[in-house]
Amino acid sequence: MSGGVSEVYAENLYFFDSSTAITIKTARGRGGYVRNIYILNVTLVGVDTAIRFDSTFSPHPDDFYDPNALPVIERITIKDVIGNNIKVAGLLKGIEGDTFHHVCLLNIALTVTSGSPWNCSYIQGYSAMVSPETCEPLKESIYPNHSSDCYHLSNHLRSSGNQNKGSWLHSW
Repeated sequence: MSGGVSEVYAENLYFFDSSTAITIKTARGRGGYVRNIYILNVTLVGVDTAIRFDSTFSPHPDDFYDPNALPVIERITIKDVIGNNIKVAGLLKGIEGDTFHHVCLLNIALTVTSGSPWNCSYIQGYSAMVSPETCEPLKESIYPNHSSDCYHLSNHLRSSGNQNKGSWLHSW
């Protein structure tokens, strides 16, 4: 990614015996953006890392990139995740001087086998109903003050299989 990725909606995902489930990769020198990502209804079994933001993914296609270009990573919502036999709940690493903003975790229940389930740096966001308890930068509750900071999927972007026509804020 060196341009941008936005308005992504992924639902009903199942990961079994995988090294990593939900992943966002970027690096200093990439520039661009990843924003307005909504991931819903994820089941994990035997996954090493449930959620990973990797800011050290550095292969560049040529030598003409700007090493000072920083990506914008913002408004990523991950909701309704269950998992068993997970080694690490989250490895969320932003870039020093380029914090990833408005990361929102909601209704996540993972059975984690490691003593340190979350490892976060240069991340800012909110959470609600997350087990095991999330890392410090995400401990502030989504409710009541930060729901509007989280990415909410517009009704026109929902899959045709979702017939919920009610207000999005009420479906949280």
